[in-house]
Amino acid sequence: MNANLSGRIYTIDRSIRTAIRIVAPICFLLLIGASFDLPCKRILTNALVVAAIICGVLILCRICLSPFVKSDEQEEFEEKLDYVLAQRKESQHLQTAASEAYSPLQNLSQEQEKKVKQLLRSLPANERKPEAIKLALVVQYLKALENMNKANLSDLYRLRIWVISITEKEVPDSSQFNEAVRECATSKVSKAQKDLARILQ
Repeated sequence: MNANLSGRIYTIDRSIRTAIRIVAPICFLLLIGASFDLPCKRILTNALVVAAIICGVLILCRICLSPFVKSDEQEEFEEKLDYVLAQRKESQHLQTAASEAYSPLQNLSQEQEKKVKQLLRSLPANERKPEAIKLALVVQYLKALENMNKANLSDLYRLRIWVISITEKEVPDSSQFNEAVRECATSKVSKAQKDLARILQ
């Protein structure tokens, strides 16, 4: 089915839906009116029959068109999904903007900064989740940089966003990330410090 025909069917279906929403309450009101012994009861009854037939035909038309158009539930779900994706995209833009304006690195030349970023990007990923960083390992290198007076890790919120931007991988939530940075033992960063000293020569 081409897009033009699909669009026409969609417009017809939604017009029928609107008509049903108008006719159905009218049927209900006529039913209430016809249930009372009024002088115009016969007129109300006839009008009810006509309105019920129209409503039935409209419902039948929607049923016939339903295989060719999205259901109301599906359309509502897609709208919610689009909203969530738009929010996520906006969040990623904000994270990127924040990371571009911030860097924990200090006392490094541009060439050295490139080497450090490349090293962090090339670190092994999480074994159980390849799209995520190996948190303990990344933190060891960050702490090594801090020990060498080559990084300031005081702003943990922006540090996490920066790591996401540099590694282009998933990073655990803020509480887990912050705890890993705070609890990282100095004894575990010796190898990382040697690697960094080698590339910064």
